Parts: sequence; structure tokens; C-alpha cells
Amino acid sequence: MWVEGSSGTQTALREGKSVGMADHLRAVRKYWWIVLLALIASVGSSALLTSRITPQYASTVTFYITASTDTGTALQADEFAQRRINSYVGVLTSDLLAERIRTEGDIDLTAAQISNRISAVANAETILLTATVVDSSPERAQAISTAIADEFGPIVAELDSGGSGSSADVSLKVISGPTLEPDPVSPKKTLNLAVGVLVGLALGAALAIARQMADRTVRSVETLEQVTKLPVLASVAREAQTRRSKVPAIADPGSLRAEAYRKLRTNLMFSGVGKKLQVIVVTSSLGGEGKSTTAANLAIVLAETGRPVLLIEADMRRPMIAEYLGIEGGAGLTNVLAEQAEPDEVIQPWGTGGLHVLPCGTLPPNPSELIGSDTMRALVSDLRERFDMIVIDTPPLLPVTDAAVASAQADGVVLVARYGSTSREQLSTARNALRAVGAHVVGTVLNMVHTDGSPHESYHSYSAETPSRSGRRAATADRSEVTRRTTEAPPVEDGPSATAAAPAAPVAPVAAPETEALPASSPVLADGTPHADQDVAVDAGEDVLVAQGRGVGREVPAPREQSTAEVR
Repeated sequence: MWVEGSSGTQTALREGKSVGMADHLRAVRKYWWIVLLALIASVGSSALLTSRITPQYASTVTFYITASTDTGTALQADEFAQRRINSYVGVLTSDLLAERIRTEGDIDLTAAQISNRISAVANAETILLTATVVDSSPERAQAISTAIADEFGPIVAELDSGGSGSSADVSLKVISGPTLEPDPVSPKKTLNLAVGVLVGLALGAALAIARQMADRTVRSVETLEQVTKLPVLASVAREAQTRRSKVPAIADPGSLRAEAYRKLRTNLMFSGVGKKLQVIVVTSSLGGEGKSTTAANLAIVLAETGRPVLLIEADMRRPMIAEYLGIEGGAGLTNVLAEQAEPDEVIQPWGTGGLHVLPCGTLPPNPSELIGSDTMRALVSDLRERFDMIVIDTPPLLPVTDAAVASAQADGVVLVARYGSTSREQLSTARNALRAVGAHVVGTVLNMVHTDGSPHESYHSYSAETPSRSGRRAATADRSEVTRRTTEAPPVEDGPSATAAAPAAPVAPVAAPETEALPASSPVLADGTPHADQDVAVDAGEDVLVAQGRGVGREVPAPREQSTAEVR
């Protein structure tokens, strides 16, 4: 939907922001392997670097500084000690103390090396001074710390009494240590690994989002509309059973995919207002985007309305329709075009509705010429008189020209794109190819869409409840019995009554009148009777209506059967 005006623009911007965040989250989920590799690389690098760092051990010693004066108060003495304590920090890291430690403590290091291993911390609010020695050898760290405890006090006394003229008497007393930490203070393994995890996650997420932003494939309905300038007729979700069933309209009528194809049918009907859409070509940009699946399911749901529908398999290069529907495809369209068979000989009815299928047949060497031949045009013109709707499955547009040629003979074209696979450039090229031949492109279908908890899923969980297995078997058996009874001809007895009876030929079963199919959400039955919280499927030509709702299968009796006399 295109929104104009300033308010619409602001709304689009707000929606774009939320969609962008959702895309980022989907990118992280889609490219989880990138995040995992980045996490493994970051944690592995952190662990490797941590293992290569030499462990360092620390030994500490704490001094309590006191000062006394001949005149003054204790407060003045404390203030004097606090002023001097910053000077003592420098003394702890000086070469004077380092040389004294080397000579007196018998340490096999130079004075500069010893000084580099010593650090001091003094709190300005207290009169405590702490010296810390860090060394790769715990024994040497403890030895240096012990030497500091022994030599630091005498050195301070020498410096304070060295002709300063002060009457202050400063003393240092060891109140803690020397104490050796049993565990290494460096490296911090837990902290390093935690940092590695955070860096790996952040890097992996950034790479995944960057990979997603560089992706030029179509990943939203809005993008598909923007690229093609066409309405999106349906968005077909990707479900777990997608690979197992190519015709969910029959295999799983209550699934998201089946509902999407019914939505496609409805949108096509409304798109045909003002212009008749009888022959519809279904194609895509490249192979593997779901055009054949879309064509087959579209034909099935169109036949559910009770109208005669023909599905033509015009993909003469990789035909898949016959395989999807489980029919014989050895003879078909190509044989008709080569005048080897008549259409009635190769058109096959499928299912219980009005669907007929014209398979591909023998693969020809010149598919494009056959599709563009006068024989093909005449065939399509003849089939228009026999079927209300014709769906043609064609090859993809970009590799070959078959679809473009066939679209010129159709009333409308449906272009299929696959979520996360079809690129914007491919869509534009396909759209231009159809425009070049003057084809009427009705709209597009976005296939294999990731639902990610969309509101449609909650509706599906409400509407897709099916009867129990035993209930389905019972309903199927009853329906089969009713069908058998209505299709069997009444026996003709011998004797006078037989001669008085009308013609001896068996009476054909009366076909139920065609009834326009009700939408899946219709609140009424076929006869106008309202129902509540039920999904009703109307099967033309049978004598029962199967009402499915709340997970229970039950039969609703149909109007009474017509008698043989009424038929005659």
C-alpha cells in the first residue's frame, strides 16, 4: 500500500525503523554460523593469549605512619604525616631503596629491575602506605617485600634527620605483611574469557548485520512492491512440511500456505474487475523459486469454486506439474502441438472438482518455437471455449524466452519471487522482459516467507484444528458410502414392471448444482444457515457437508436426494 502525505511518510519511517530492527534480528538468526565462528575465534584468541602470558604473583606490605612534635597537638602531627606520606611513595620506588634491597636481600636483579617491580599506594585521607611487589617468581616477590619491610623504615629515618632542622619524629610501623597472594594476579583468566565472549558476540552480530545489509535479495513485501511497482497478490509462508507436500491446498487445507493460495485466488478475481482474466501465466525470474508449485495450487483452489479449470504444463524444459500431482506426463502439450494427439486424448481430470491437467508430454528440442507457434495460439483459443480458467506454468524468464512468448497469449501474468533468493536486479530484469512483449502483469507472489511469529500464525493455530484421526476415518467412510449409493444405478427387475419402466439404460447420478465457493471465513453455510466458530468446506457433487471446527469432525446432512422419478 502506497501512503502519501507527511503523516503517511512519518508512519512509513516509523514502520521502517521497526522492520529494520526485525531484519537485524533475523540476520543474526539466519547467519548464526557467522556469530558462532566469531565467538569461537574471539574466545580461542583470548584463551591462547592468556595461556601465553607468564603468571605474575604479588606480595604486599602495609606501613602505618606516625609523627610526633615537641610542640603542637596530635591533629597537627597527623596532618604533618599526611603531607609527608606522598613523599614516601616516591621513596618506595626509588633507586636508593632498590639498591639497598639488592645488596641486603641478595636479590639476583639489578636496582632498576627491582624498582620496576615495586608500586606504592597512599590514601590521602589516611596515614597508611601500602607497597606491592609483582614478580613472575612468587619466592622472589616475597623476598623483595620482606626486604622493603626491613629497609624502608631506616631509609626514611635517615632522610628525615638529614639536616632538615625539623623537630618532627616520624616512624613507620609494619601493620600488615609481607603477604604473598597464593593465586596469580595476572593474567585474569575469567575476566579475559568474559571479554572474549562479549567481543565475539558483538563482532559476530556486526558481521551478520553487515552481511544482511549487503544482501540484495527480496526479504519483504514492501521491497517487492518497490522493485516491481506491482501489487503483491499473496505471501506464501515457509513451513516445516513445505518439502514434503507441494500441493498444500489438498494435503493440508488449513495450513498457512493453503490460505495464502486462496488469498491469491481472491486477489486475482478482484484484479480482473474491468478486464477478463481467463488465461493466467505463472512464471518467475529463475528456477527454484516456486512457480510450478504456485501454478498447481492456484489451479486447485480455483477449481474449488466449482468452475472448470485447466492447468497447462508449458515448461518444456524442466516439467514438474505431473510429478507434483502424481499423473502420467508421457503425452501432453508437445504431442498436441506436434499434431500427434488430440487435446481430449491427453487432458486428464484430477481430483473430484473441475480441475483438468494438460501435462507437458515429450520434451521437444525447440520449446520456444512450439509455444510461439500458431498451433499453440489456436489451442489456447479453443480451450478458452471449454474452460472458465486456464493456468499455464512456464519456464523462468531470465534463462529462456518461453515465458515471455506465452505471456503474450495470456490475459495476465503472475510473477513469483522467492524470499531471500531472488535479487532485486533479477526481478527488475524479469519485469522489463514482460513489459517488452506487452504482457499484462497482474501482480507478484512472494514465496517461502519466514513467518517469525506473525499475526497470521496465531490465526492459523485457531483455524487449523482438525478432527481426530478416528473421526476423520469415520467421516471418510461415511462420505464414501454416500457417494457409492448415489452413483450406483437402481436395479432393473424382470417382468411387467420392467417393461413399464422408462428406458433400460441406468440413470446417471444427478450432479449437485454448482454453488459459488464460500470464503474460508464465511459465517454462513451453503444454504444460508449461519454457523459459529466453524470452518465449513462445501464439496459440490456430494451429499454431505463436512463442518470442521474446534478439532471435531461431524457431518451435517445435506438436502434430501432427488428421486429417480423426479430426475426423469
